Amino acid sequence: MNLAGEFAGSGACFFVASPPNIPGGVAIIQLNGDIDAAFARLGIAPVPPGRIAVRDLMGVDQGVVARWGPECAHLTPHGGVAIRRVLVETLLARGVRENIAGDPRVRYPEAADLTEARMLAALADAASPLAIDLLLDQPRRWREREGAAAERGAIRERSAVLSRLIRPPLVVAMGPSNIGKSTLVNELAGRNVAIVADEPGTTRDHVGVTLDLCGLVVRFVDTPGLRADPDPAEREAQDLARALAERADLLVSCADSTAAPPEFAAHGNVIRAGLRADLGPARSEVDVVVSVRRSTGLREFAALVRERLVPERVLDDPGPWEFWSD
Repeated sequence: MNLAGEFAGSGACFFVASPPNIPGGVAIIQLNGDIDAAFARLGIAPVPPGRIAVRDLMGVDQGVVARWGPECAHLTPHGGVAIRRVLVETLLARGVRENIAGDPRVRYPEAADLTEARMLAALADAASPLAIDLLLDQPRRWREREGAAAERGAIRERSAVLSRLIRPPLVVAMGPSNIGKSTLVNELAGRNVAIVADEPGTTRDHVGVTLDLCGLVVRFVDTPGLRADPDPAEREAQDLARALAERADLLVSCADSTAAPPEFAAHGNVIRAGLRADLGPARSEVDVVVSVRRSTGLREFAALVRERLVPERVLDDPGPWEFWSD
C-alpha cells in the first residue's frame, strides 16, 4: 500500500520526529512519498534506497540522510531548535507539506497494520513504565478479539483507566498546616521540591512534581496547609488549591497525630494518609500510615496511589485496550 500517496496526497510530506522545542545532539525529520522528487526539489544529492550518506541539507546544515525505502527517508541535522526551525521553513517554502497528524502508518511505515502503528506512536508518548509491555501486546490482543462487539463497553471502561499510563494523572495532597505534606513529597521525589519548615503556612502556593509510583507516573501536587485563620495570601493560595483539587484524579487527604484529615465527600477518589507516624497514631481512621523519618509506609503509600488510579485487576485483564484517540 502506498501510504504516503494515500494519506499525504501527491508528492511528499514531512514531519519532525524528534521532540519539538527541545534541543538535542541530532534531530530527525522524516520524509514520506516520492523521495526522489523531493530530493530534487530540495537540492539534496540522491541517496539510493537502503543506503545512508552525508548530504548538504538545503544550505542550512549538513547531516546524515538515511533512505529506508522508496517512500521513506530520514534527514538528521544537528538538533538545535533554531536549525530545526529554519529547516522546516525551508521545506515548506520548497513545496513539501507538513504531516502534522495524519495516519500513523505514514510515520511508522515498518508497522504491519494500523493497530501496530498506533501502538508505536503511543509508545513514544507513554509516560509510565507500566504501559510498555501492555502496549507491545496490543496488536496481538486486537487481532484475537477483532469483531467482539459485545466487549465494547468493557473495552471503553478499561481504556479510560489505562489511559492514565500514557498521560500522567493528577494527584493532589491536601491537609492541615505543618503535618509533613512537603516532607512526604520531597521524600517521594528524592530531592527538595517543596519547602519544609516548622512554621505553619510555609507553603504559600502549590508545588508540583512528576513522580514514578510503582511504575505509574503521576503529577503530584503539594498544596498549602488548610487552617482556620489564613492571612490573605494564604487564603488566595488555598482557593487555588481547592480549585485544583476539583480536577484531581486522586485526592490525598493528610492527617497526623495532631490533626484529622479534611473531608472531601464530593470527590469520588480519596486516600486518607496518616503522616509523621513516628510522633504517634493519626487522630482518625486512615488508609495508609507513613513515617518519613523512619522510612516506613512510603512503598505502601505509592502502591495504594497506583492501585486507586490503575487497579491491578485492570492491568491483569487480558482484553484489548483502546489506547489511541481519533
